[in-house]
Amino acid sequence: MAQSRYLIIGLGRFGAALAESLAEQGAEVIAVDRDMAMVDAVKQKVAYAIELDATDPQALLSIDPLKCRAAIVAIGENFEATVLTLAALKEVGVRDIVARSRSARESRILQAVGATQVIELEYEMGRTFGKRLIGGAEAQAALGQALKA
Repeated sequence: MAQSRYLIIGLGRFGAALAESLAEQGAEVIAVDRDMAMVDAVKQKVAYAIELDATDPQALLSIDPLKCRAAIVAIGENFEATVLTLAALKEVGVRDIVARSRSARESRILQAVGATQVIELEYEMGRTFGKRLIGGAEAQAALGQALKA
């Protein structure tokens, strides 16, 4: 298993940004989507960009997912495709699968199907941004106090 090889399935805003970020940090990225336009949009930024139906276990085997450190299912709006992709990844033996969800209920379902980690983007971003706002305000207040001294 390559420690720095990742499989990203779904190349919408989140998947494409994640693929690009991982590649910028030196990871080998296999980026997959059913839509060739999405594949074309990232092909210059990642090691491999492939048009593929990731709900099909045989199609997944053609890209050798077992050599990846993790598979990230970044499909956004189609929950059925997310579940089917997760099931296909489990069927071919992928152990570390991260899946994107839109709600706590979806998260529970994805964990039950076999996701090792689930990301609720909107929830996590809200928490992170809230901390950044408070941290930024506290840092500015401290700077203001230091300038007065």
